[in-house]
Amino acid sequence: MQINKISQWIVVVVALCTPCLSYGQDYQVAQTASPDYAPVEDQSVYQPVSMNYSEAPACSPDQACAEGCVNEICLPECQCCNFLDQFLMSHSPIYPSMKSQRIQVGGWLDQGFTGNFQKPSNNFNLPVTFNDRSNEYQMNQLYLFMERAVDFGGDELDWGFRADLLYGTDYFYTTATGLETHSDGSPHWNSGDGPRRIGTNTYAMYGLAMPQLYAELYVPFLEGVSIKAGHFYTPIGYEKVTAPDNFFYSHSYSMQYGEPFTHTGMLATFQVSERLQLLAGVARGWDAWEDPSDDAELLAGIGWTSYDEGTSINLALSSGDQDTLNNASANRTIISFVLSHEFNDCLTYVFQSDFGIQEDGSINNAFQVTPAKWYSINQYLYYDVTEKFAVGARFEWFRDQDYSRVLQLPAPFASGGNYYELTVGANWRPHQCVTVRPELRFDWSDTSSTVPNIPGPYRNFQEDYQVLLGGDVIIRF
Repeated sequence: MQINKISQWIVVVVALCTPCLSYGQDYQVAQTASPDYAPVEDQSVYQPVSMNYSEAPACSPDQACAEGCVNEICLPECQCCNFLDQFLMSHSPIYPSMKSQRIQVGGWLDQGFTGNFQKPSNNFNLPVTFNDRSNEYQMNQLYLFMERAVDFGGDELDWGFRADLLYGTDYFYTTATGLETHSDGSPHWNSGDGPRRIGTNTYAMYGLAMPQLYAELYVPFLEGVSIKAGHFYTPIGYEKVTAPDNFFYSHSYSMQYGEPFTHTGMLATFQVSERLQLLAGVARGWDAWEDPSDDAELLAGIGWTSYDEGTSINLALSSGDQDTLNNASANRTIISFVLSHEFNDCLTYVFQSDFGIQEDGSINNAFQVTPAKWYSINQYLYYDVTEKFAVGARFEWFRDQDYSRVLQLPAPFASGGNYYELTVGANWRPHQCVTVRPELRFDWSDTSSTVPNIPGPYRNFQEDYQVLLGGDVIIRF
């Protein structure tokens, strides 16, 4: 399969031009009107809830609510954390007209600190990524988005779009080939002067990424069908790049090394019934805006929720040719299974298991090119102590069977391949717009190598375990 490169630029033009549809409206009318439209709650069953939000006090989803309940715990549709939205409504000559067309902006600031008791000489917590700097402040995400959310579940044809910008240290892990980086991996629009390194390329600590830019069409067929075209986050796995969508500050090995972050292509969501959802799409390879080989991958998934909505099961798949050192077009397949179950109003359990295989991805002990495999088991447990405070734990086993995902060593020179991590943490919401996420994390691994001399993957490749104490603060605006 091939995807014509011109399709990407069609999506870019559509996404950038759709806000212009509201500019021709009468400004005075738009300025005085109070939009009473509230997007339907997200119908996706691909993001199990990790912490319950209080639904009191109940306030109506209108502009007066949005302006008056900033300091209260309100329903999500009240949009209490819309300070940027309110500022633009008062100071922008264009935004009120855009708002009348259901175009909104928003974002958050995520910043944190991770203490490493072993004080690695290179100041990195690797192989832990995202909060990868040891004993150093990180502004992980200064995140902005503009969107027109489709009325999913409505009775009429609808359109939408979304564009996201991420500035901070997390940019490095959300880049796409041909967009933020060149085909050789070198930075495209970010600085190459920094401590991060992949092969011969160096990267700045802070940079800018555009993880999403897509147009969306909603069709009132079945219980609802939406079609995305452009650049979007992967539906695979449980944890997300976007900080507010995760319970923990740090991320699992499965998410960091076993799954894609973004895709560029088309993805259709079919709400077959109130309980059953299907995904089907085609895209370029993992984290690729462009693909020199012009290969494509299949995206597919199925999701189910129980009648009481306390249990959800999600199965997602990505399969297609990827460029490797040994083969320019070698198949890579990843299957991810996620089960979420609420035992009661306070206790939630999540189980995740991934299996991935890369054709021609490794070299065995006989120095032959062979497939590389990786798989994992993740378990999460969350308990809501109060409406504003919750505790959680995560335990993971990640198996990098052929050493292709983490250290990327030839099999003849490596041993082990098992990575474990136990993380305990909390979420505290002193304000509806503020989330504080402290955590304690313990990592250990049996992975080692004699050439080069690597007794373990931690403390700059000098230890087989690591202890991290850190946390972050998310401020949504």
